[in-house]
Amino acid sequence: TIIRGDIMPFYDRKKETRLFNDFFNAEDFKLFILYGRRRVGKTFLLKHCIQNRKGIFFSGRQISSELLLDFFSQEVSAIMNITGIHFKHWEEAFDFVFSNSDRINYLILDEFQYMVEAAPEIPSVLQTLIDHKETNLKFVLCGSSISFMHGLLSYNNPLYGRKNNYLKLQPVKFPALREFLSVDFHSLLEFYSVFGGIPLYLEMIDPGKTLFENIQSLFLTVASPLKEEPLFLLSQELREPRVYLSILEAISFGYNRSGEIASKIGYTDSRKIQPYLDTLKTLDLIKKEVPITEKNPQRSRKGIYKIKDQLFAFWFRFIYPNLHFIDNEQLPKVMGDLEKNINQFSSFVFEEVSHDFLLKAFQLDKIGHYWNKDIEIDIMAQKDDKWVIGECKWRNKKIGYNEYSQLVQKGLQLPFPIEKHILISKSGFDKRLYDIESVILVEFSKEKDFVIVKE
Repeated sequence: TIIRGDIMPFYDRKKETRLFNDFFNAEDFKLFILYGRRRVGKTFLLKHCIQNRKGIFFSGRQISSELLLDFFSQEVSAIMNITGIHFKHWEEAFDFVFSNSDRINYLILDEFQYMVEAAPEIPSVLQTLIDHKETNLKFVLCGSSISFMHGLLSYNNPLYGRKNNYLKLQPVKFPALREFLSVDFHSLLEFYSVFGGIPLYLEMIDPGKTLFENIQSLFLTVASPLKEEPLFLLSQELREPRVYLSILEAISFGYNRSGEIASKIGYTDSRKIQPYLDTLKTLDLIKKEVPITEKNPQRSRKGIYKIKDQLFAFWFRFIYPNLHFIDNEQLPKVMGDLEKNINQFSSFVFEEVSHDFLLKAFQLDKIGHYWNKDIEIDIMAQKDDKWVIGECKWRNKKIGYNEYSQLVQKGLQLPFPIEKHILISKSGFDKRLYDIESVILVEFSKEKDFVIVKE
């Protein structure tokens, strides 16, 4: 396929584009494994990077091996401009492509998990060719099944150790959202709280409508495209999603510790839900967070679970518990829940976005949260063995002197000295705070994004 241009605009992904351009420009054989959750933009990235290059881009489908091989034969025949190609088996098909790297630049197998599902011998066939066939082909394996692609990288897989590059494509970060939406930064944060950084979801937003209007059209009607999106995505990865659904809903309502989650969903022993939690972590849907001061985070007993995928977090908090109201077109009940609680929901996302800004702006060594049985601190960061703490406020009211005093008191309860105090507000600050030497003030402005107004 020779791809000469994009139909949709191409956003962000500058680092990834450079990485793939170097890969496709290499002179010898290279294997690249690309994976990531559905809708994150893997296929679009690849098609952008192979513009004006000649090669074979083939997508796996959930059909028989024989039908797949027929379609692959037709694709190769069209690209090579040779009529009548009909491969009898996959070894013959891939051997032919590997042998013609002087005529084509690349072979990309997209949705690779479907191909292996239909023809389990494919990884072994490819291993033999990679090990023994002279070729200059640029070979990409791409997949949306996180669990399958993790297996592809594991020691017991025939392709283990044969990749030159691999990349787990992540959602775009908040700073890149201005490329998708021309709205003020406060609105941008609210949209990010709901849709996250998945390009396909961001493309669905109508910037001429309010957040609630977009939620209504995209989630709250029988035909809304995102009404059951997480159910579909989970069904692609998990055979029996019932327990996973219960866990994700529990976490979305603030049951964050394994014991709390287990109790909420009807388990008396929290150890029995650990395999489910581990699977959700592997799928990048949840994360385990520990206080930033923990010396061995992996073994810490203070961990809490959070939903990592933003659209999942929104859906499980506001859509999943209200599906029966949506199906019965009782939207006032759903909108009432949204109007009452969306601001608090967005405030948690504001904390995470603030962390990302501070980490880069002040070149911090690490940043996170801190909590113990007595106190919680929104921001705790370290740089050169010095600690800073801070608070974020997502509200239509200035941060006052009292909040600063409370933050100082929290710092006095910590077992090490605090160098600076950081306050982040969307609505400004009490003027007295500008006179305090140890305070850093950061305003999240509607017009200008994050602005350090006092350092």
